[in-house]
Amino acid sequence: MNYDLMIIGAGPGGYHAAYTAAEYGMKTALIEEREAGGTCLNRGCIPTKTWIHTADLLREMRHAELFGLENMNPSVSREGMLKRKEDVVSSLRKGLEDSFRAKKIDYINGKATVIDVSHVRVNGEIYETGKILIASGSLPALPPIEGIDNEGVITSDDILEKLPETDRLIVIGGGVIGSEIAGIYAELGTKVVILEAMDQLLPNMDSEIARNLALIYKKRGIEIHTSAFVKKIEKEAAGLSVSYSEKGKDGSVSGGLVLVCTGRKANIRDLFEKDMPETERGRLRIDENYMTSADGIYAIGDAVSGYPQLAHTASAMGENAVRVMNGKPALRNLAYIPACVYTSPEIASAGLSEKEAKEKGYEVVTGKGLMHANARTKIAEGERGFVKLVADKNTGKLLGASLMCERATDMIMELVYAMIDEKTPEQLLEAVHPHPSFAEGIETAYRTLNEKLH
Repeated sequence: MNYDLMIIGAGPGGYHAAYTAAEYGMKTALIEEREAGGTCLNRGCIPTKTWIHTADLLREMRHAELFGLENMNPSVSREGMLKRKEDVVSSLRKGLEDSFRAKKIDYINGKATVIDVSHVRVNGEIYETGKILIASGSLPALPPIEGIDNEGVITSDDILEKLPETDRLIVIGGGVIGSEIAGIYAELGTKVVILEAMDQLLPNMDSEIARNLALIYKKRGIEIHTSAFVKKIEKEAAGLSVSYSEKGKDGSVSGGLVLVCTGRKANIRDLFEKDMPETERGRLRIDENYMTSADGIYAIGDAVSGYPQLAHTASAMGENAVRVMNGKPALRNLAYIPACVYTSPEIASAGLSEKEAKEKGYEVVTGKGLMHANARTKIAEGERGFVKLVADKNTGKLLGASLMCERATDMIMELVYAMIDEKTPEQLLEAVHPHPSFAEGIETAYRTLNEKLH
């Protein structure tokens, strides 16, 4: 069977590309080796956020007396949490599969191999296609640590499928995935230890956010070691022991499970039968039109170099790539992609941090809206938080934003639009924010920034 476009990978990048291709009348096949929805739906974003919601409810119920509720004594059912996760995932997966049929997208379940720029093999059958789009996503990356192959050393894929029980969890890597899972397990009563090689949690985030998260996590009983380089993982009678060096001093921690969250690698191994297109640090290199070095083979998402490994990045790239294939300009602006962390409180950022803006040569001015006086935060008994804005002193234009507060992952979009439109705080103050709302923290930050600029 001949296709105009064959897409390898049915995660967010792949299925959004397929939807766009269907709109342009392209005969499209969407190929997926595992389940529709890819890592995000089945072993990533959705399972994590489902359990974070449970953990947040659990924490609120434990403090129910603050809200005038009595006799609340919640207990945790891991079986119930697993069922809830599977119900959410399977419902969304079915919705995707139904949409493929409705849009006349051929969904093929199987392992794809690119033979050349015009042919793809799936389940032993060879298909001819005009164009190929690689949206194969990523896999957990395992660093070269002695003993990392020991039983009990797991990845995020493992933990999000089974929610294994343990009295003590050691998390290697304090980035987004490690921090989110650490928060879940701490609420379930597990003693959690985080070992992060960089000098702060969430290394790619603003340092003030990292410090605040560390303070909150320590209050919740999470043990945190930064600048900690893991040397070895060993089996011992009660589980596993992890040896590390922290700021020149050796240490070790023991636990029943070791979760490795040290990044992800492109899922492109064995994808090409002959020559693989050019790569950069193990990820496919693409040009401004999303094309690889092989004419007719495009790539997006986690599989490519130079872009954040985020589900919504892949979705936007998928739409843009198909538009470009059809002679249309890219629609989605990838300059200000929001990064979100679903800890409690939530964290979100877009644009440049204060440090990044200074490194790029800007004369930087910052403005903050502290959330401790925000009415909605008070009502919800929210943790310490803030909205921090970064602007160019010479033009007043907003360069970046970092939020750590309730609903941060929703509120960030107001600031993304502001940066795309190159608005100044004075212009942004024209809009009236509703009261009481969490978003009033953004208005406070606008005011603080505007005062400094004038």
